[in-house]
Formats: sequence, structure tokens, C-alpha cells
Amino acid sequence: MKYILIVLAFLAMSCNNKAEDAHAHNPDGSHEGEEIPRLDHTIWTNKTELFVEFPALIVGSPSRLAAHFTVLDKHQPVREGSVTLSLIKGDKGIRNIADAPSSPGIFSPTIQPKEAGSYQLVFELKTPDYSDKITIDDVTVYSNADEAIMALGTAEDDGSISFLKEQAWKIDFQTAPVVTGKIYDVINTSGVWMPSPGST
Repeated sequence: MKYILIVLAFLAMSCNNKAEDAHAHNPDGSHEGEEIPRLDHTIWTNKTELFVEFPALIVGSPSRLAAHFTVLDKHQPVREGSVTLSLIKGDKGIRNIADAPSSPGIFSPTIQPKEAGSYQLVFELKTPDYSDKITIDDVTVYSNADEAIMALGTAEDDGSISFLKEQAWKIDFQTAPVVTGKIYDVINTSGVWMPSPGST
């Protein structure tokens, strides 16, 4: 019994140390373990829809992007081809190539910025059927994680319901840019108002 108590005491101290480590500060005062905020963009050309999500770009940290490419004709994922990702500022930049999708429609290039600042993020898609180029302007590269968290906040679950591109590709569903216009089609339906269960 005595040995069991000693082992339990060591386990408790070990857990305590891990908890303290999880909330430890870096020498520069930053917090370890805080989630890097994530960004997402949806952009359309006349051929392609790009939905991309990625962690905030930070100097010296590799960021892996999840770039979802949809062929607008019949709303299908891009199944073959390559994507060249470039991070450009002025006449300088870095690039990386994803030679094939990691899964249908999704390319996962990684970029590791070298300097902070405002950049263009350029995606060059090449498929057996066509090529396309999509540019996102004013993408910020932050000096460190604390700067990114201060500017964007931490990544938190806001309670929203996600609808993945992988789900959309399986059904007759397509997104498009919002436009102003008149609606001519009307869906006629009927229903009955009912009190909710338990209401009086």
C-alpha cells in the first residue's frame, strides 16, 4: 500500500509539471501552446473556384495550405494536375509546387516566409484540361506568433456549422459570388403551424 501511494504521488507531481509546462511562457514573454489563428479565402475565376484555408503566415514557420480547387463546369473537384504557390512582394518571392492533389480537389503546398510584410499569394493551377491563375492580394506575414494573435485573435470555435467542400462535391450544390438581381422563380409550398412540444 505504501508503494502505491508513492507511485500515485509521483504521478500527481508529473501531471502538475506538465500542466505548468502547457501554460509556460517563452523567454520573450509569449505564450506557448496558443493556437495560431487560421485564415480562409474563397475566390472565383471564370473557370475555377478556390477555397483555401491556412494558419496565419509567420516568419520562419512553415505554413501548410489546404487549397480546394473546384472546376466550375459541373462543379467537380480538380482530380489531376499541379499547383504552384508563390508568395510575392515587389519583384521578390518564394514558391513551392504541389505536384498532385493530396486528395481529390485538395492541394497542400507549404510555404515558409522569410520576411514580414504585405504580400501577394499566387496559385497557378495546371490540369490536363486547362490552366488558371488566382491571386490573393494583401496577405500579411507576421514577425511572430504573438503579433499574429494580437492582430487576428486566437483560433476559437465560434459554434458555426461547417459544410465541407468534400461534402459539396458529392451533391448538386455549388457556390457563386453574390450578385444583385431580381428573383423570378417562386417555390409554392404549404404547411401547418404547430405549437412546440411542452409549450402551453
